[in-house]
Amino acid sequence: MEDFNMEINQQIHNQATWFTLTNDHNVSVIISDFGATVVAINTPDKNGHVANITLGFMHSHSYLQHHDYFGATVARVAGRLANASWQGHQLDINSTPNHMHGGEHPSLSYTHWNLIKLIKTDSQIGVVLRYISPAGENGYPGRLSISAMFVLDQKNKFTITYFGNTSETTLFNPTTHIYFNLSGNAHAVVDNHEIRINADTIAETDANKLPTGKFLSVADMPYDFRQPQNLGLALSKLPNGLDTPFKLNPQSSLQPQLSLKDPESGRKLGIHTNANSFIVFSTTGFEGDFLVDGTRKMTSQLGLAIEPQMLPDAPNHPNFGNIVITPDNPMIYQTAYTLN
Repeated sequence: MEDFNMEINQQIHNQATWFTLTNDHNVSVIISDFGATVVAINTPDKNGHVANITLGFMHSHSYLQHHDYFGATVARVAGRLANASWQGHQLDINSTPNHMHGGEHPSLSYTHWNLIKLIKTDSQIGVVLRYISPAGENGYPGRLSISAMFVLDQKNKFTITYFGNTSETTLFNPTTHIYFNLSGNAHAVVDNHEIRINADTIAETDANKLPTGKFLSVADMPYDFRQPQNLGLALSKLPNGLDTPFKLNPQSSLQPQLSLKDPESGRKLGIHTNANSFIVFSTTGFEGDFLVDGTRKMTSQLGLAIEPQMLPDAPNHPNFGNIVITPDNPMIYQTAYTLN
């Protein structure tokens, strides 16, 4: 009989609790109850050296200081909503004149979530956190209960599931804002990564990064990642880098919708989601006077943020998908990250 040693460890970091989920293959994930945040994903490289493949901070107080959504859950609605309004409801204006990432009074990415339960079986371990957003918070109607379930299994699959329940009709389109760097511990910038995205089109955006409603074919553009491409080569043709909504093709195979590989470390990442887009942000031009992962200053193209979500500003574009949640129809969003 196999001996399973999957573990959940809890550590108090100031006002936050960090939960470390570890499987039997030297893969571990650290989750904080502050912002339902993925603090780290630690995986071995081709030589067995374990390192963190996300950008984050060593100390919980850094998450209070820097609101760049490192690993954070973003809710109620990720991305921008035009004119900060929906069906007559005035939403928090925090990206003038628009609403962004659910608002800031408070930001659900920078507030405490409650521990609901720990999960432990022979094949998986996990933690469930919950935040209850009262009616009127950031201008949204309805009392919205959001449960975030983080699960790591023995096959090196890490799954994040969001469950939403509301008291009245409102909006729900969460994401997890993880910045990936497969070199490990931010050893190198991400230019050498190879990326593939199963997307024939991107959503065109205006100067305010709001979708215009138009889709553009990726053919013959630097956004064509339908076959694996060198990320640095693509970014060399995009002066402002990527901050781009990729509309996912309907899935016809078991292939991940997005694959990322670092040839140097040998690490690979595959992502499946039931949302209809990835926002991919290359951190081009993002310079910061703070240490990432306790090792180096934030610098341009140090990470690649991959945000699975329904297309941004969906309520204002009929063909972008439904993010309206009602009391009779709870919503579930799920994204799985295969780590190898």
